[in-house]
Amino acid sequence: MRILYVIDSMTKDGAESQLLKTLAQLPSERYEASVVLSRAEGERISALTTLPCVQQITTLAGGHKRRHLLEKAFAVAGIVKATQPDIVHSWLWYSNFICGLSRRCGFWRRIPFVASQRGDYHARYSKFRLWLTEKVIYNTADALLTNAEPIQRHLCQRYPDKNIHSIPNLLELPTEIWAQRQTPKTEEKLIVSVGRFAPEKGHRYLVEALNLLKQQNVTWRCTFLGEGELEAELRARVAEYGLSEQVAFPGFCEDVFSVLLTADVFVLPSLHESSPNALIEAMAVGMPCIASDVGGIVDLIEDEKNGLRVPSKDPEALASALHRLLTHPDFAMVLGQNARTTIQQKFNSTESMQRLEAIYQQLMK
Repeated sequence: MRILYVIDSMTKDGAESQLLKTLAQLPSERYEASVVLSRAEGERISALTTLPCVQQITTLAGGHKRRHLLEKAFAVAGIVKATQPDIVHSWLWYSNFICGLSRRCGFWRRIPFVASQRGDYHARYSKFRLWLTEKVIYNTADALLTNAEPIQRHLCQRYPDKNIHSIPNLLELPTEIWAQRQTPKTEEKLIVSVGRFAPEKGHRYLVEALNLLKQQNVTWRCTFLGEGELEAELRARVAEYGLSEQVAFPGFCEDVFSVLLTADVFVLPSLHESSPNALIEAMAVGMPCIASDVGGIVDLIEDEKNGLRVPSKDPEALASALHRLLTHPDFAMVLGQNARTTIQQKFNSTESMQRLEAIYQQLMK
């Protein structure tokens, strides 16, 4: 089976990591994959070249000249004609839109089209962009894939006639990770947040919560792992609050587990999410976690049972939750243990790949 995958780029973000894991697990004796990068190459493009099933990689970036959406839609059509895939599978809104536009123009209507929605579009986008999403993506795709059951249910309610599936993220953990996890015994508590520094990740509200937390009777420090366009703004806000000695920005971390194993609390203050890899990995290693009460997080965290959910954009509630976990280590430990059990029950990479392959086979028929 020949599959053409289209994604914005190969950066270090969650969707890109999931595509790499997917391609790594596709048996090369049964699948041939071509990959189109619709925006840019990204730091992980070299990882694509090492995967046995990947036959071709094409980047639609136009050098110094910016290529328009319609121009890229024509380019995708040309690639489809040249590679003759059995299925076109796109990831992320921008690439979904380009493929939907290309197919809507009639260039490859007979080839099945799968669109992966890696976020909560209805929480994130304006009415006009949602209208475009419906007309160009939802109406043209033969199957919609999401990684969170709450978002799947919402889409099924809005589009009952569409072929919509939820497939959990592929999860790769070192086999010895749980045996290594030990709650730190130091008086100073470590808070960790992992994610791209972008507005939708809500890091500014965590900084504001930390400013409130410094007034409480608890000793802590916080590490923000990640990169992004808002880093300078976040650093400036930390300095404004006088938190520079307690808050660190070490950048992107390849071995995030080495940090999680030494931390006391994980925080994900996002404004909207589907099924975030960072939270899943933190829960999987037994971290007590605090996350916003949005999107697919509702399906991951049962409040007070395996973590704490707080309203998004609410620094006071976030500071209160942090203080509670930092000052009640026994309660935090129970949440972490339950979190790991939850991830073990919900995530099985072999089953996720089997479900994806079953969808491909269904579309081929």
